Amino acid sequence: MGVPVELSVLIQPLNGHGFRASSGEPLPAAADGPTRDEALDNLRAILAAKVGAGAEVVRLRVGPLPGPVWPDDPLTRDWLDGIAAARGVADARPDPWDTDPAAGP
Repeated sequence: MGVPVELSVLIQPLNGHGFRASSGEPLPAAADGPTRDEALDNLRAILAAKVGAGAEVVRLRVGPLPGPVWPDDPLTRDWLDGIAAARGVADARPDPWDTDPAAGP
C-alpha cells in the first residue's frame, strides 16, 4: 500500500458559478463544484481514480554527480547553513494554504 501524497491545488471562483480546483504535474486534473470544498472533493475523486487505474508518483534518484555541486569554502558553508536554518523555521510554521489545519506539520 502506498503513502498519501500532498499536492498543491489551485482553487478559483467561477464568476458566481462555483469553484474550480486544479492540480498540475505530476497528476494534472481539474474539477468544478458549487462550493470550494465540493470542488476539492471532486478533484480528489478524479485523482484517486487515476491512482486506482495504476498511475504512480515516485521519486527517482540519479547520481552520483560528477563533482561537487557547491564550492567547498567557508562562505558557501555559511550560506548553506543559513538556508538549512531558514528551512527549519519555515517547516515549523503551518502552511497558509493547508486545507486541514489540524493535520499540523
